[in-house]
Amino acid sequence: MVLTIQEEYFFVKEHFGLFDFSLEGKIKVSGRDRVDFLQGLVSNDVKHLKTYRGIYAAFLNRFGKILSDCFVYSCNDFLLVFLPFVQKKKILEKLQQEALLSEVAIEDVTLQYALLSVQGISAKNILEAFFQEKLSLGDLQFIPKRKEDIDFFIIKTTRGSVESYDLLFPSTFYHSVLKELFSLGLQKMHPETYEILRLEKWVPLFGIDFDETTLLLELGEDAVSYTKGCYVGQEVIARVKNLAKGVTPKKLVKLHIEEEEAFEKNTGIFSGTQKIGFLTSSVYSPGLKKVVALGYVQKGFYDVKEVGIDGRKGILIS
Repeated sequence: MVLTIQEEYFFVKEHFGLFDFSLEGKIKVSGRDRVDFLQGLVSNDVKHLKTYRGIYAAFLNRFGKILSDCFVYSCNDFLLVFLPFVQKKKILEKLQQEALLSEVAIEDVTLQYALLSVQGISAKNILEAFFQEKLSLGDLQFIPKRKEDIDFFIIKTTRGSVESYDLLFPSTFYHSVLKELFSLGLQKMHPETYEILRLEKWVPLFGIDFDETTLLLELGEDAVSYTKGCYVGQEVIARVKNLAKGVTPKKLVKLHIEEEEAFEKNTGIFSGTQKIGFLTSSVYSPGLKKVVALGYVQKGFYDVKEVGIDGRKGILIS
């Protein structure tokens, strides 16, 4: 049965859905110095990351601007880095170059592993039926599971506005795993459906909501540790935090807009007649019955609540 995007959205909200993120970049970092190595290259604290846990972080240039965001997960004897596919080559080359001076091995495992995301209010129930056992996971926590000679990682992620569990497993078993998931009632959903879910949770994406010109703190502080040791870009981040009191030239904000259609990228955000920012992404949410969006407002207007977007009223959530 072919569903419309709106029907898919409500099906995921009320039941479950399957999304394919297999092309997401995956880099394996192993070797004796792996923790110290990555600790000096990303913005969050890898050193105190517990086994089978993950953190959100970013690779920065020396000016504190984002080369790529990422998630770092700690396994028994290696670290696994998930990052946007469009930045994988650049970060892989950076890691390989830096690794020449360290006791680490860098491996691109993007095509070796499939990555499927089960999302929805009943996502956990579906996976418990798939593995035939109860699951208990916190956000960014994962567990290894073996099923019929296939090794899985089950990862509780924060991809969107509904519960989300990723399945990471060898890509050679992609079709057989997909077939079994389909037998449980799951079906693949369109990227447009995921776009609604991720913007309902205001999850920014590299290349859409930010890029290499974006200062990390313009996104917020989710990817930052202020107590860890030195890393590339730290001096700028510390200066903004301590001297500028965290105030950046612009800031990513969340918006609700009383409208039934999404807006074009870069649509202006206004306070009265003055343009104070622009939208980066927006989508109509059938559940909220309004447009949800991300965008930037410039310094001096962070406390504004009501704004104008192309003649419509918008509410800044943060």
